[in-house]
Amino acid sequence: MADDADSDLVAGERRADLMHALSFVSTESGPDGEYIVHGDLPPEVAPPFIRAVMRVEAELLLHDAELVTVEGGEPRTPEERRTDAFVALVLRVDDRL
Repeated sequence: MADDADSDLVAGERRADLMHALSFVSTESGPDGEYIVHGDLPPEVAPPFIRAVMRVEAELLLHDAELVTVEGGEPRTPEERRTDAFVALVLRVDDRL
C-alpha cells in the first residue's frame, strides 16, 4: 500500500495520530549494540498505530511470499517482519514531515 504523496495518510491512518502514538515510544541501547524499543500507548492512542503497523506488515508479508523457495524457505520470521514493519512505518511517518 503506497501512500499518496499529497495525502496526510500514512499506511491508511492520519499522520498526526501516528506521530502522537510515537510520542509514547522510546528506545535504549542494548548490551550488544541493538536498540530496545519501549512503548506504552494509552488505549485511546493505540488503535490507529496498531492498524498502521499491521498494514505495513501485510505489505511485507506479500513481498516475502514472492521470496519463498524450496531451498530458502521463509525469508524472515513473523517477529522479524513485525519489527521491520515498525521501522518502515516510522520511516514513512518521518518522510511526511
